[in-house]
Amino acid sequence: MKRFGGESGFSRIKTLFWLSFFGLSIYGAWVVAPPWLAYWMLKTEVEEEAKISHMYTSQVLEKRILTKAHAWNVPITSDNLEIVRGRDFISIQVDYTVTFTFFNQYEMAQRFYIDVSKPLKDGSGVL
Repeated sequence: MKRFGGESGFSRIKTLFWLSFFGLSIYGAWVVAPPWLAYWMLKTEVEEEAKISHMYTSQVLEKRILTKAHAWNVPITSDNLEIVRGRDFISIQVDYTVTFTFFNQYEMAQRFYIDVSKPLKDGSGVL
């Protein structure tokens, strides 16, 4: 009887290996991708808030950023957020850590850091 793949059982082991590899890759992406996507979305939101920061006080700006962070399921509080205003610039820093859990047994902590600095507009001619 002629077998496909040469050696007896070799093609089955190879197939099993690749199916396991793809399955674990999909599981890893399922666990890791959502926090990374939330990080990129929050970073975009913070950059947009920095552009219009001349319209708001630091307290209102903090509240707006925290609201957007919670909408993206980013685990931050006001302790993770620092807003510094100069005469002609604003700097917003967000620092937080997310713990990934694989197979309910292994944990990996990933630190996310957002640092945005933008010049302040004078507010004339706005709206």
